[in-house]
Amino acid sequence: MARILVVDWEEEERVYLWSVLEDAGHELLFAADGQSALDVWADKPVDLIIAELYLPELNGLRLIKELRARDSEVLIVAISEISADQLDLAEDYGACHILYKPVAPPDLLAGVNKALEGYRPIRRGDWAMTR
Repeated sequence: MARILVVDWEEEERVYLWSVLEDAGHELLFAADGQSALDVWADKPVDLIIAELYLPELNGLRLIKELRARDSEVLIVAISEISADQLDLAEDYGACHILYKPVAPPDLLAGVNKALEGYRPIRRGDWAMTR
């Protein structure tokens, strides 16, 4: 399965996402703010980033812009309970999928699967698109 970086400032939300995604076989990394997410992402290769838009230090929209500036192929799912306009803006900035909170487990897994479509991990540390 995929290596996923979950970025959310709320511990309860990270635990919820962890339980759903780990049960589906994914390997998980976590960050509580945007700057920490950039540090984790730079240190460890991931297949997908799930980023809350409301984050301390570096908000989710800025995180998406920064990640896309560093790697145009990075896969990002934006997730939030803030306005739909912000999630639409996340797509404009480069998120490949958006999810509204609260998100049910089947919807979360469907969103992750949709974002990962066509990609497969290469466990030597590199990640490749198979399209």
